Amino acid sequence: MARQQSNGFRYIFFDADDTLWENERYFREAERKFIGLLSSFAPADEIGRILAEKQEENIPIFGYGSKTYLIGMADAAAEICGKEFGAELYHGINRIIRELAYHEFRLIDGVTETLETLSASGRYRLAIATKGDLMEQMNKYRQSGLQKYFHHIEIMESKSEADYLAMAAKLDIAPERILMVGNSVKSDIVPVINIGGFAIHLPHEVTWIHEMMDLPESKRVSGAKNIREIPILVDKIQTLAQELQVETSE
Repeated sequence: MARQQSNGFRYIFFDADDTLWENERYFREAERKFIGLLSSFAPADEIGRILAEKQEENIPIFGYGSKTYLIGMADAAAEICGKEFGAELYHGINRIIRELAYHEFRLIDGVTETLETLSASGRYRLAIATKGDLMEQMNKYRQSGLQKYFHHIEIMESKSEADYLAMAAKLDIAPERILMVGNSVKSDIVPVINIGGFAIHLPHEVTWIHEMMDLPESKRVSGAKNIREIPILVDKIQTLAQELQVETSE
């Protein structure tokens, strides 16, 4: 079947963590508890630095999510505490991760109203494009109560350009027809515009250092102060996409 080639977008893709619902602030709280747990072994900044290093080492092997965070904490504790890292510390780390996994679930303010507006227009199909542990992300999706708004959820390995191209092929969308909304420049913005799509950067007040990157200057990138601005921005991007298509065809 040939890909959709007409003007405009069929789908609007939303990131999940820290775009639709709160996430990173709970990881920051887990980090604070971990630093407190190991406070007698090393200064706080050293504990934080080693934990971040272990996380970066483990992500390519284990992926994203609280399970990888558990492994990173255990690795960091083993390096910091040496022979004194025993069952008591491990169980303390395990408690922190369990609290992280079962934290209070909270939607970002304005999400439901925005999805309702976009869905009611009948002009778009809405989808989630996220990354992380499959079971963990699906649990959050079910908790969200937002299922009625979305036609598809894609849980990627890393949100690379290849991942977005594979998603586009699966949904029969040309890459230039992708419109992605998300808080992470590294995961939600750069790979999408690199394959010819469009993106709306929706910054969150708490950002994981792993996801930090300078926002590129591109007419394919728009910025929003809050999620309630998305419907108006989408209309503007539709017009821009059509203008760019005309320029390309001339």
